[in-house]
Amino acid sequence: MNPMELINLHESEFTKSDEKIKTFVINNPDYISSYPIINVAAKAGVSKSALLRFCQKLGYNGYSEFKYEVSKYLQSGRFKNPPVVNSNIDIIENYVSCIQKLPDYISEDRLISLGNYISKASRIRIFGLHESGLSATYFTYRLASLGIDSEAIIHGGIFSEKASFSTPSDFHIFISVSGTTDYITAAAKTSFDRSTPCAIITQNNKAKYSNKYDCFISIPSLNLDKNQLFLDSQAILFITIDLIINKLSKLL
Repeated sequence: MNPMELINLHESEFTKSDEKIKTFVINNPDYISSYPIINVAAKAGVSKSALLRFCQKLGYNGYSEFKYEVSKYLQSGRFKNPPVVNSNIDIIENYVSCIQKLPDYISEDRLISLGNYISKASRIRIFGLHESGLSATYFTYRLASLGIDSEAIIHGGIFSEKASFSTPSDFHIFISVSGTTDYITAAAKTSFDRSTPCAIITQNNKAKYSNKYDCFISIPSLNLDKNQLFLDSQAILFITIDLIINKLSKLL
């Protein structure tokens, strides 16, 4: 995810200082890309530590990484000229553009690794909340077409309870666009504690516990303003699931 997508993703967690930083970033991306943390903090009217916490809240290691990503995003032109959807053609082109990026995000090795975990697991649970619950359910249907039984867990209140029943011979797949949903991260942690192999499919390459998943599948995002709600990432997830099923069918 780019810096603006991460800001939109985490803004419900923002403090008053974070809101000031967000506004400054949106209005002054050139300044972020040109100056060190002490200058930016002073210009934004916050402390250096507040700016550092803001960067880490977005998932960056520190200000230097945030500055680099802002610079890269600024060079793409999307800060000044965000994508606009005005017609059906625009909608289709946005989906097609995103789909065409999938091979760059998901390597053959990742698909094979995930397929091997699925084929060897004694029990498969697929976790997805809200819209991602649709993808979890679709995944179970597609696995069933290969003769593989699995369970879709789509009610957040039982995520951790279901995870607590797991064993090292099971396999858990978490589907989460943000990768930071509390129910998802809590169930993932419970699974890790029980030594259950886990995978996540997400659009956030800085998802919580990203380095603990046995298989981490990052997929491209639509790169649109969060208010353009008529476009949904589940379409990209469905196609990703079909790629996994296609590879798995060749491994069985």
